[in-house]
Amino acid sequence: MFLIPYRDENSARSFPFLTIALIAVNGWFFYRHHTPQSINLITDRYGFTTPLLFQHPEVLLTSLFLHGSLLHLIGNMWFLWLFGDNVEDRFGSLQLLMLYLFSGIAGNFIHALFSLSSPQTPVIGASGAVAGVMGCYLLKFPRARIRSVFILIFYPLFFRLRAFWFIGLWMVGEFVAAYFGPADYIAHWAHVGGFIFGFIWGYGRRERYYRARNA
Repeated sequence: MFLIPYRDENSARSFPFLTIALIAVNGWFFYRHHTPQSINLITDRYGFTTPLLFQHPEVLLTSLFLHGSLLHLIGNMWFLWLFGDNVEDRFGSLQLLMLYLFSGIAGNFIHALFSLSSPQTPVIGASGAVAGVMGCYLLKFPRARIRSVFILIFYPLFFRLRAFWFIGLWMVGEFVAAYFGPADYIAHWAHVGGFIFGFIWGYGRRERYYRARNA
């Protein structure tokens, strides 16, 4: 049983060029580097670990564009598509790029802080970056409706939930999994860190349409 969002009822006023570009870049990295022969080598070299950070600082960024499986990639990019267009519309492409990158970096650092027992395990994926976009979306569009489907065995149930409930419950679940859940291969603390950064980032941030109206 699980809940799958498939669209939000929150139309954007501009075309999401950067959102699509980020999805394309992540897809290209997966296509270019994800092979059975190379994935472990790529992850060990370009994934984020605290020891590797001091040798190759670029892993702060390269780790954000690597994914361990096609399902991992699709999940992250689907959430980026759902929520990124409205954040880009509200703040502009450059601001979305900064939010994406710095949320991912913040997520990596928070994960490292709470995973001191396994500092050698590399972290890859855009989950922290996408979580930051979701945090900003929650702040700016808490009442936007998210259309979702709940799979009960083989029977689909359709819901319309406010972003406050959908994203909020997702974040609570990630925090519980990070703090109380058993060890797994999901960097839940990276999700928590990225989300908190994105939520805080949105406070006091001037919006491009606001600037245009008050120019």
